Amino acid sequence: MSGTPAFQNGNAVLVVTRGPGKMHLISYASNAKPAIVPHFGSMSTPAGTTERDETRFLITHSYTFEQCAFYWEGAGEAAYGVGNSLVRQAVGRSWQAAINVGWGATTATTTNVSGQLASGVQRDNLINCYIVPALT
Repeated sequence: MSGTPAFQNGNAVLVVTRGPGKMHLISYASNAKPAIVPHFGSMSTPAGTTERDETRFLITHSYTFEQCAFYWEGAGEAAYGVGNSLVRQAVGRSWQAAINVGWGATTATTTNVSGQLASGVQRDNLINCYIVPALT
């Protein structure tokens, strides 16, 4: 991701997963006045996803929050990249080892964001994450 500002000029985070599972995402560090509590939740792969199938998740940015972090819950592998960067990295497997990306960041970090959950609100299937359909 180095050198590519996240969430600017169309540079979103793309996660490619293999097999069935759930993408978990938290948006936190509100820039609103008064501050808004973190929003977190998950999105499952489509029904019928097999161990060989790939799913592409597009992680986008909420203008209300400065930070987001995500992890993959599934038996298969998951890798992420940002924008036009060719660099792909493994996705964390828990809130304690989530991938954190801030607005305009040029690097992603592995971060323990579990402390953000206590003050947050759960929004399964209502997070800034979208499944990109395969164009075959």
